[in-house]
Amino acid sequence: MVALVGLGVTPAAAAEPELGLRAEGGLVELQRRRSARPVWFAPNVFVTAQNSPFELRVGRESYTDPIELNQEIEDGPTVALDPALLDGWSGLKNFLKVVVRNSNGKVVQQRSVTFCPNSYEAERVNDEGPGSQTYPEWCGGGPFVKGMVWGIDEGWATRAFGWDGIMFSGPDGRYRVSISITPKYTEIFDIDPSATSARVNVKVKTVKRSGGGCHYCEPHGFRSSSESDEMQQSAAVPDMDNPDPSLLPDLVSLPAWGMDVRRQRKQDFLRFAATVWVGGASGLHVEGFRRPSQDVMDAYQYFYQDGEIVGRAPVGTFEFDDRRGHTHWHFRQFAEYRIVDASNNQVVKSTKEAFCLVPTDAIDLSLEGAQWRPDHIGFGGSACGHEGSLWVKEVLPLGWGDTYMQSRPGQSFNVTDLPNGTYFIEVEANPGGNLHDGDPGNNVERRKIKLRGKPGARFVKVPPWNGIDTEGWWDQGFMRSLHG
Repeated sequence: MVALVGLGVTPAAAAEPELGLRAEGGLVELQRRRSARPVWFAPNVFVTAQNSPFELRVGRESYTDPIELNQEIEDGPTVALDPALLDGWSGLKNFLKVVVRNSNGKVVQQRSVTFCPNSYEAERVNDEGPGSQTYPEWCGGGPFVKGMVWGIDEGWATRAFGWDGIMFSGPDGRYRVSISITPKYTEIFDIDPSATSARVNVKVKTVKRSGGGCHYCEPHGFRSSSESDEMQQSAAVPDMDNPDPSLLPDLVSLPAWGMDVRRQRKQDFLRFAATVWVGGASGLHVEGFRRPSQDVMDAYQYFYQDGEIVGRAPVGTFEFDDRRGHTHWHFRQFAEYRIVDASNNQVVKSTKEAFCLVPTDAIDLSLEGAQWRPDHIGFGGSACGHEGSLWVKEVLPLGWGDTYMQSRPGQSFNVTDLPNGTYFIEVEANPGGNLHDGDPGNNVERRKIKLRGKPGARFVKVPPWNGIDTEGWWDQGFMRSLHG
């Protein structure tokens, strides 16, 4: 029987993972240049998981279905949790309580904090669990996320504040910062009360000149361009004309989003973002081999089974893009963008036709076989090659999408002479059918737009898609990891 927790129902049994808070380090000294300036710091406080992994699944069957929250117990039942515990896709709402007191015991700051179990900087607390972190590096994503996996590996700890920290104001002196897991979560996850609190002592001092170091430096999301050893190419790969469907990725187009109109050089350009992601049975693996004395590579799609290459098929070409901001190899047969009218007539086309494939957005990591941490794929190093490259390998792992922001004139839509009215932005994956795709039926997605305004002051209205207001999401400033 599935236990319902967080819904006013008493849990049937204690959760297997043992969660707790752990603080490290002595007195934290914070320097500032002006006495009136608030201070900010990221305390060395961790949430630990021992005896078994702590794992949550967050997802929805379709974009019109409500988001569900479940806890997966190792060798045990799935526990349904109240979705009201969620702070959107950002984590568990009000998981932590923070109280800052001055040396006299007066409260100068208190607030509740959302907790994301996934972390860019996890630490081992013992050697009982895996040798490497297995869960993703963050909880959230773009407006079209369908499924995410949050977790802390057995024997690991994740930073309680993730990418966030604590900010407070007050005079120079000593402060005591108390962090605690709130009673609601203590009960839901059956946490030992003695492990639910931690304390950090802080000394604030105003100095004429600071040390010059950064207080907070974001890590790189993708660190290396090479795949793991098990995914290396074998010496002899047979060609496949009709690969088995069980080997194929499913390229899925999502609706355009993040739209506005900008005036440049006396012309009006409609900017937009577009995402194509990979579902189905496998990731998309495309490799290019350079033709002698040419800036062209022949592209092949590779097919994997149980981590081993079993075949390949020619799918087009790579070309080297020497423009500023690129200087890498682009695959030409990935996607196309256009504006069509109500009669499906093309009225404007984007010139964007070449792509450096990178997993920028997790769309559905709940899929069987989805790669939770594509650390070895991306911009770091030379995943998309350089001018002298003889070979490139570009990959979109299962469950991930590649988002492009079309902000450059030409790549964005020139709507200077397009009359006001209702149109559709059409995103098409695999437009020439070169790639072997498990379901071509979902390669095209349209998004209704309403073009308004006068020349020089044009604007666009975008109705929600399946109840999702992507333009409101965009306005909140949560966009990240887009490339052009």
